[in-house]
Amino acid sequence: MDLLEKLNEGLKVFNASLAHVYTETALDPEVGPEVKEVDLDERLKENLIASGIERLYRYQWEAMGLILKDKNVAIISGTGTGKTEAFLIPLLEKAMKGERSVLIYPTKALARDQLSRINNFTRSLDVSVNVLDGDVDRETRRKIYEDPPEVLITNPDMIHLGLSLSPDFRHLIRGAEHYVVDEMHVYEGVLGSHLRRVLDRIREIEGEIHVVGASGTIEASPFLLNELFGVEGQVVRGVSRRRGMAIHSLVNSNGMSRWTLSAYLAGLLVREGLKTLVFVDSQQMAERLAKIAERFGANLAVHRAGILKEEREEVEEKLRSGSLQGVVATPTLELGIDIGSLDSVIMAENPPSYSKYVQRSGRAGRRNRVGFIFTILGDSPIDSYFLRRPQEFFSRRLTPITFDNTNMEVLKVHAASYLLEKMRLKREDLPDLWVKAMEGLVQEGVVSENHGTFYATSRTRDFVRSTSLRSSGPVVEVSADGKKIGERELPVALYDLHPGALYLASKRSYEVKELDLKSLEARVVRVKDDPGYYTKPLYMVDLREFTEVEERKVLGLPVKYGEMTLTISVIGYVIYDAYSRKERTRGRVEYEDPISFTYKTKGLIIKHPAVEEWDLMSSMEAYHATEHVLISAGRVVAGASMTDLSGISYPSGHVVIYDSTIGGSGVSRLLYQRLESAYDIALDIVKNCDCEDGCPKCVYDPYCGNNNRVLSRRKSMRLIDLVLKGNEVEDDSPKGESVR
Repeated sequence: MDLLEKLNEGLKVFNASLAHVYTETALDPEVGPEVKEVDLDERLKENLIASGIERLYRYQWEAMGLILKDKNVAIISGTGTGKTEAFLIPLLEKAMKGERSVLIYPTKALARDQLSRINNFTRSLDVSVNVLDGDVDRETRRKIYEDPPEVLITNPDMIHLGLSLSPDFRHLIRGAEHYVVDEMHVYEGVLGSHLRRVLDRIREIEGEIHVVGASGTIEASPFLLNELFGVEGQVVRGVSRRRGMAIHSLVNSNGMSRWTLSAYLAGLLVREGLKTLVFVDSQQMAERLAKIAERFGANLAVHRAGILKEEREEVEEKLRSGSLQGVVATPTLELGIDIGSLDSVIMAENPPSYSKYVQRSGRAGRRNRVGFIFTILGDSPIDSYFLRRPQEFFSRRLTPITFDNTNMEVLKVHAASYLLEKMRLKREDLPDLWVKAMEGLVQEGVVSENHGTFYATSRTRDFVRSTSLRSSGPVVEVSADGKKIGERELPVALYDLHPGALYLASKRSYEVKELDLKSLEARVVRVKDDPGYYTKPLYMVDLREFTEVEERKVLGLPVKYGEMTLTISVIGYVIYDAYSRKERTRGRVEYEDPISFTYKTKGLIIKHPAVEEWDLMSSMEAYHATEHVLISAGRVVAGASMTDLSGISYPSGHVVIYDSTIGGSGVSRLLYQRLESAYDIALDIVKNCDCEDGCPKCVYDPYCGNNNRVLSRRKSMRLIDLVLKGNEVEDDSPKGESVR
């Protein structure tokens, strides 16, 4: 409490404050039998007791019993409560009888991090454990293929390419009896869609395999096992929270930049001797925050995707060794990689979902230490909502992970990969979605078809080698002086790498000189490290095509969900001062020729009522503002991040909200299913703001393509109030020009 009082006093420098403090204490899960009493091999029991495990938790014992009977299980329990042991103990018991398991971790770093932990339990068991990933040399691979280990640790990327390109690897993977997918919460969006298809290929599309999943921070059901793994199973639950004590604080930024405030707070914590991790959700924000922190005496390293692997590994090692006091990270450090004991976590922005909040906060105070967690709440609609309702922030339910198993871009990757393995596949032997993907590949010239049989071609192998499980769209390579310094996936690359944009990498500043979407290259040049400004793109979105998948009435409104073809056109950008208290514009640049990119995704179309006395401008102010607040509400009801959903508004009253990810992520579908609740939250946002007629706390969107013009909080409030009365609205098609 002394620390919190000192921090609160320090925050007054920026007129910020600790708005709410919540102390979390969680008891251990319910105990089960003593290890010496359970029916396991005596050597395994001796190893468990030697490792300090003398008694199992009840949920561990329940999960173990099911796994020993080859039942499909999802194990859900909080951080540090023994999930790994719950699946590892029965699999080691099976290993001593000659059965093999494949443990799948989402990253190479996490997979290797688990190796030493697993080896602690295998002493004297005559059970071999090996890692197989892209970093393993040819000789080690040969030994693994010739003498397969009882426990193989790998990642989905390795399985994806290995199944397609290596007969030895196929035999190794398909020869296992059990498969574990740890860190299930990571597999949302595109990565979740890819995982499902990788498992489909392991089981030869629709066969049977034994799968165990584990996570601490998701809402799981038997339906999730079917969607994510393609198998029937059941859920075993421990406790929903982490072990130990944590002190959570919501910080009211009171209009101050969240990045500046997070950097300042990190400086205060580091000076107090606390090892600190700052989370952001944007690669560029990670770089910017680390630069700002230097002004407050904190030298924070950066850990994010898109930088060289060697740089990330160096940061991890320095954290473990204690030579680094702080780091700014994107979700790359959400996972359970061993980076030593952290004292505090700062979330520079409200995380995309409550599941991610729980996961990130669990990184502080491990190993029986108190953890301090600070969440900076800014002027966004949802942040303002939680400042009014702080208890609701901590009492939220965990949301299920969202992904889209009909994402055709993902399916094309795995259809081509499976065909490359088999060389030929009959149309009649494939499920309908796989056939549709094959037909798309035929149109693109990647595969061929003759008399109902698909054949791999010379282009199939090149296509498969170029694919990634971490994206569903093309990736733009960023280079400076001919050297690669980063990469960005489309369509996000349009917003970060348009000509004139300020791009940050490894705490260095660059200006984008050229973006070539044909060659997928962006050329940047170095500028001074603290240019004092940042950029935001101006863009328009056009809905080209819509194919309805389903429809329903929501509060009397006709709402359709389906497949969309969109064109994004960046028309220029705005330059902002980096250090002003409020966003201050330095200038605006418009291109003679917009930069455009067309792609397919999924989303919903809502038809709102017209208000007779409103002219065209008043109607657009209402519809555009309502689009913004519904997307904001999606953060609560659908677990969406600030960039997962985007929208378009039409003068006809149609509002389009779509997945920003190519092919679809599943987030817009969850919003479609929970739209009634989204309108309730949207009304709370616009009704309780104290601004005149629109501000960042209610209807402004930091990612708005037209710089938050044509918005009215009051008109949106009237429109939503009218919607909640449930009057029927007639359906028709979008008409007129879009706002964004």
